[in-house]
Parts: sequence; C-alpha cells; structure tokens
Amino acid sequence: MRIIWKLAALPLALALVLPASAPAQSAVSVFVNGQRMSFDQPPVVQSGRVFVPLRGVFEQLGASVVYNNGQINATGRGRTIALTIGSTTAVVNGQQQILDVAPFVVGDRTLVPLRFVAQALGAQVNWDDSSSSVTIISSGGRNPGPVAPPPNANVMFVTKAPMGTIYTAQPTYSFQLTRPAAINRFRVSLDGNPIPAGSMTQAGPASFTFRYPPLGQGRHSVRVWGQTNNGATFDLSWTFTVAR
Repeated sequence: MRIIWKLAALPLALALVLPASAPAQSAVSVFVNGQRMSFDQPPVVQSGRVFVPLRGVFEQLGASVVYNNGQINATGRGRTIALTIGSTTAVVNGQQQILDVAPFVVGDRTLVPLRFVAQALGAQVNWDDSSSSVTIISSGGRNPGPVAPPPNANVMFVTKAPMGTIYTAQPTYSFQLTRPAAINRFRVSLDGNPIPAGSMTQAGPASFTFRYPPLGQGRHSVRVWGQTNNGATFDLSWTFTVAR
C-alpha cells in the first residue's frame, strides 16, 4: 500500500554539506524564507554532512512526498525528485544525478541531503560560517534571487589526488573539474580546514594544486565547492587514507 504524506508529516531530514568527520550533534540554525525553523531533533553531522529534520522545511517550499518501501518521490514548484534509501543515485526532473552520501534511516527517521534536494526544488541554499546557519530561499520567498541549478549539475572531477591509501603524510593535492573555474569563484577545505586561495596554484583552466601541513594517520576528506566561470554551482568531495 502506498501512503502519501505532506512533507511536514513525513519524518525525513535534509543534509547540508559541511566539514565534519563523524556523527555528532551540531548547533546549526536553519532559516526558510526568513523564518527560523525549530526541530524536535537537533541537527546531526554524518559523513561530513549536516542533517536536519525535514518537518516544516519543505512545507515552507510547498512540496509533498510519496514514500513507499524505501523510495522517496518529492514534488514541488513544478519539479520532481526521486531518491532511494541506501542509494547514491537520484533522479531530478528525469535526469540522473549522483549523491555523495546516500539517504539512510536513523530510528524512525529518513535522512536525505539538504543542499541537493533544496536546490533541486528551485531554492537557494547558503551557509554562513560565522553564525553556523543555513538560509534557504525559494523563488517565491523573501529576498528571492536567481535560482541556482542543482549542485554538481554537469560539474564533476576529471581527476583528483591523492586517492585510496597513501603512505606519506604530506602529499601534493590536485584536482581537475569538467568546467573552467577561477580560484576566486570556489572554496576548498581539507578535513574542514579552509585552504586559502593564495596557497593554491591554477595549473590550467580547470586544474588546481595545493599543499598542506603533514596529516595524521586515518581517513581524510577534501571538499571543493562554489561556481564555475559560467555560473554552474557544484559541491564535490573525495576521501583518502594516510597509513604508516
């Protein structure tokens, strides 16, 4: 039997990409069209993403969801999104997209990635480091602006390094995007620590390298996010492991 809920009643959650390394409670504020949201469960950090309870957020964006046996189908503002628990493949308006982290279940709640879903529904999503706050603005909400395309829309890594398990604590980091981007149009962090633009080298229209102080053993994460020269938004990451 298929059961239809308004998003305000469906116990889903949204995840915003943020620097983190392990599940934890996170003091993050969320604003939708200027209204601060309150949640019965504090935001949770999982695999470098911040997850917040969905209740009330997508109701503000005028969306509804059909949930059936692990399949999530959201519809709102003339857009459709299909997600599956445990799968990193999503479908937005009939086009396949790849998620960095798959939706998953915690207790009786299903968690899905905030930035991907909100932007796919036509909303702008902004993160303020100074206040640890997320601002979501729909095209019909307060202070509307140009609607950004879904993150990673046709923007991917061509190459990235290091990968897998490495045996040096201070490798050279490099990556190449599928679209040209100037250094001042995007940001890079390593394990949540920002890499200053001045410490990076642009080796080509879409190729970049940087160095970083020695790392300890274990798993590490590089995140690259911002815009290409033609304004396409992206939010990409990769992980590697340092062994001795």
